[in-house]
Amino acid sequence: MATRARLNIYLDDPTLQEKIKIAAARRRMSLSAYALLALRRQLAADGLLPAAESPEEAARALDELRTRVGPIGIPVAELIAEGRRR
Repeated sequence: MATRARLNIYLDDPTLQEKIKIAAARRRMSLSAYALLALRRQLAADGLLPAAESPEEAARALDELRTRVGPIGIPVAELIAEGRRR
């Protein structure tokens, strides 16, 4: 049986727990799963975990990166061919 680490969180706002319950229910997730997802996302944003959690989020992140970087100026087929030569 796998061991699981536990984490207790004390909230500074009494209404925050209810909001978290609602948000988790909207995603059809448990409170633990929702909190874990939020923590993983923040750790990824802080550069401590890889970023992609789902294919949709990975695609969205890649589109944002492409928009920021702009066109690369070389056809993708040439990049693939160059990679195969190496």
